[in-house]
Amino acid sequence: MDKLKEKDINTHVVAVFGIVQKGNKFLIAKRSIKDPQAGGKWSIPGGKVELSEGEQILEATLKKEVMEEVGVEIEDEITYLGSEGFYRISGHHVVGLTFLCRWKSVKAEALEDQDEIKWVTLDEFKEMKDMPDYLISRFGYLEQFLMSSKSF
Repeated sequence: MDKLKEKDINTHVVAVFGIVQKGNKFLIAKRSIKDPQAGGKWSIPGGKVELSEGEQILEATLKKEVMEEVGVEIEDEITYLGSEGFYRISGHHVVGLTFLCRWKSVKAEALEDQDEIKWVTLDEFKEMKDMPDYLISRFGYLEQFLMSSKSF
């Protein structure tokens, strides 16, 4: 029996997403209408984990992506909330990991591939219309965490 070759192993793209908390509000960002992946839809900052080695790769990627997309510096401590699998428009399968992170400094603004940002409470988020399913599920992770931790 032939050994399985590396090229024959099905792999995934790994992406991290951050729900940034500042007080009792959370940051959402509307993706650029020109973005081929979910253009014009509300989301949270995040991106693909690049090929690199070393420790704290998820945390470093999350910090970099939040800074690039919305200009916010986040605290070192992040909390894992949940995960999902989805396909990019390229056909690549993505494992998305969602984290709660806390605002550290700098005023948020729409930067790389973002058209608009907004700070919302959990109740305000629930009242927003036409939110994409992926964002509703990520905020569902947040709500479950807040209810279980009683920290809200």
